[in-house]
Amino acid sequence: MKKQALFLIALMFSLNVMAEKYGLIVAIGDYPTKTGWSSISSVNDVPLIKNTLLNQNFKEENITILTNAAATRAGILKAIDELQSRIKPGDVVVIHYSGHGQQIFDDNGDEIDDKDEALVPYDALVRYTSNYKGENHIRDDELGNIIANFRNTLGEDGQLLILLDSCHSGSATRGGKARGGESTFAPKGWEASTNKNAAGSGLLEVTKVKPNAAPFVMLSGASADELNYEYEGYGSLSFAFSKAMAELGTDFTYRKLFSSISANINVISPKQTPTIEGDSDYKLFKGDYVKQQPYFEVSKVPRPDIIKINAGKLQRLFDGTTVNILPAGTSKVEESNIITTGTITKATFNESIIKLDTKLSSENEKDYWVFVDQPSYGDLAMNIYFDTSLKSEAIKKNVSKYLKEHKLGDIVQDSTKADLILEELKKNTQFSIITRNGGNSVYTQTRIDGDYNYKPVTETLFNYAQGSYLKKLKLDNLDYEFEFKLLPAKKDEYTDEVTLLEEGDFNNASGKFQVNTTSDAVYLQVTNKSNKPLYFSIIEINSKGEIAPFMPNDQCERNDNERLIQPGKTMTFKDCIYSFGDPYETLVLKGFATTSPINFRPTVKSRGAKAGTRGTTDPLVGFIGQTYTQTRGSSGSTTTGPIDGYSTEFVYEIVRSKN
Repeated sequence: MKKQALFLIALMFSLNVMAEKYGLIVAIGDYPTKTGWSSISSVNDVPLIKNTLLNQNFKEENITILTNAAATRAGILKAIDELQSRIKPGDVVVIHYSGHGQQIFDDNGDEIDDKDEALVPYDALVRYTSNYKGENHIRDDELGNIIANFRNTLGEDGQLLILLDSCHSGSATRGGKARGGESTFAPKGWEASTNKNAAGSGLLEVTKVKPNAAPFVMLSGASADELNYEYEGYGSLSFAFSKAMAELGTDFTYRKLFSSISANINVISPKQTPTIEGDSDYKLFKGDYVKQQPYFEVSKVPRPDIIKINAGKLQRLFDGTTVNILPAGTSKVEESNIITTGTITKATFNESIIKLDTKLSSENEKDYWVFVDQPSYGDLAMNIYFDTSLKSEAIKKNVSKYLKEHKLGDIVQDSTKADLILEELKKNTQFSIITRNGGNSVYTQTRIDGDYNYKPVTETLFNYAQGSYLKKLKLDNLDYEFEFKLLPAKKDEYTDEVTLLEEGDFNNASGKFQVNTTSDAVYLQVTNKSNKPLYFSIIEINSKGEIAPFMPNDQCERNDNERLIQPGKTMTFKDCIYSFGDPYETLVLKGFATTSPINFRPTVKSRGAKAGTRGTTDPLVGFIGQTYTQTRGSSGSTTTGPIDGYSTEFVYEIVRSKN
């Protein structure tokens, strides 16, 4: 009997602490005339979202709804505070906003485009006046703090989903009822740096959260520069979200959900581009994380047997690369899910054309993702020399076969013409790969069971080839000139507080930028020296040729909009603190600037460095060359296709200690 009683008590306790699901739905459609805002159909979204949540086992008493006059700034913030007080670690929270949105003048200097994005409560005015200066708008900075507080409370076993069915554009409406669409809220005479279009919602402000904070996803109906149109009296995001949730079932990731939303919006409102930000590879309302296989989105379907993607030689995609086409939202390539296959017939700087083996049934580019099947290495090429000490015939045979099959380079008979030298040491018990210049070790392996494992050898050769390719890639169009540097800082080992130092404090006597692995930290600063808006991306290349994303990276995510630097603008990313770990080596940061976004993340793997990952300062290489060149002058194919952009490098060294 005692055991039964204890069991019942334990069961009752477990039920009390069971995770709950909470929803907050805010919809404002009938703005007061005095605010200057037009009426929209936001309140129609409420039953769509509420029913979707109920179908996901949200309890009706846990769903709070604010509409029109109840959704003032004070009303919204009060509802958020009340929800914050109810939740506990492990709970799931969904916040949905339908209403107007607006760009508003930046009041703290943290925005690249000089504009904050803001939600427009019931009592927010459309124009700046002597009596109203934006006090009732809810800025992205506030939203960032709200998100951080929820995530910290929900903890690593909880989840937070925010849906924003609004827009923040300063453009004019060109047909259809739009949410937003008014000019930037700002004082008379205020001017932004530019009105250049950009991707991303613009509403996600990065705010420091605890290490065990909850996964978080934000879905927005349109990019920061776009209008968000209504569809048949509903918000396009609300409609597409409810439709996708009904069609997908109960077991899918946020990335899969977003792919379905994007495909639906591309049909009902093709003028707008929905965005997703946050931890998109978690399963919806579950704690499971699904590893996403790298992929590329389709940018256009010119005809059923031809597609285009916004990725090319910079992402190491070359003519002859074969690909698999799968439904958008696929996390892993499986034979049963392949729609068709294809081959890259023309790869340029940041775009590829793919000829498909069978025609597509739909010309909606949002329906498809592209996964690389067999790479073709094109401009990647190198020369290999077998030292006389190398006795392993298996290594010689497999390396020669690998280079020939992948057209990755040649075996040369003269060591002075080689990029890498393969040798054996310690009485033929240790295999080694070294560089020709300086003899620096790239890879070593000890003989086991009579011979060596050649697979990591060929992987090392490829890493070195691709690293060399990107190191030597030169873009020098001065119309796109930019520079970047890292600002030295010190991190307190007890409080984690970071103090900015003088700019040259990490330079040694010879001017080389050095960092240690204990207390050194840096901030990234980027300057656009051109007269046009530029997108930038930075990668890190180590001494073995391995590539890691530097900005953006997994610890410091930035969407396209947040990497768009306006002309003459300098941006310091103070919310991204870079620290350092071993190995102790010299590394290269390579930065690229273009007028269209570059994304290296689908093609590079993080090496597991600390938050932010590495850093450097002081330019070491000038901006030279008319175009980019092959890795080796006589090896590989020649480079073709339009190339427009600018590149620069920084070199730094990670050391144990400094003198």
